Amino acid sequence: MLETKTMSSVMLDFETFGNTSDGAVVQIGACYFDEKTGEIGETFYMNVDADSSIKSGGTMNGDTVYWWLQQSQEARDSVCKEPRVDCHFAFNQLNNFLTEAKAIWSHATFDFVILTNTLKRLHLKPSFSFRATRDIRTLTALANVKKSDMRGIERKGIHHDAQSDCLYQVKYCVYALNQIRAPRCGEITHAE
Repeated sequence: MLETKTMSSVMLDFETFGNTSDGAVVQIGACYFDEKTGEIGETFYMNVDADSSIKSGGTMNGDTVYWWLQQSQEARDSVCKEPRVDCHFAFNQLNNFLTEAKAIWSHATFDFVILTNTLKRLHLKPSFSFRATRDIRTLTALANVKKSDMRGIERKGIHHDAQSDCLYQVKYCVYALNQIRAPRCGEITHAE
C-alpha cells in the first residue's frame, strides 16, 4: 500500500435521508487513492446519527425515505448500524481527514455541495480549498466512458454503503482518467 502522504486525491460519498443540498447525512465514506493506479490509502467511514444531522439543519424528505425502503436489506442495515455518531463530531473528523486533499472527487453537484453546506451550518472552516472539487460525472463524460465500459470493473461490497460506493467510484474514476491520458489513434507521442 502506498503511504497516504504521497496521495492527495480523495474519493467522497455520502448516504443521506434527503436529496437536496442540505440533505441529512447518515453515512460518510472517503478514501485517499492514487489517480494512476487506483491504489487505496487511508480510509474514513462513519455512520451519523440521523437525529443530530436533522437538528443541525439537515433536511429529510419522503421521496428519499421511500427510496431507502426499496433498497436491499444490507444497504438499510449499513446506514442503521451502530455506532452512529453526532453530526458535528463526524464532520469535524471528516474535515481533519481532508486536510491533505488537493482533489476531492465525488458527484460534485451532490456530495461536495452537501459537504460544504454542512460544514458551514456546523461553523467548521473547511480544511481544504474549494478548488479541490472534482466531478465524476464530468470526468466520465469527457473520457466518453459509458456504463457498458464499466461491466469489467468489479464492484465489491454493498450498493449504497458509502465506503463500498467510494471504492467502486475510485475504480471507474481511475479508468476514466487513464482513458483521457492514453494516446488516441493518430496522435503523435514523443519519446522521453
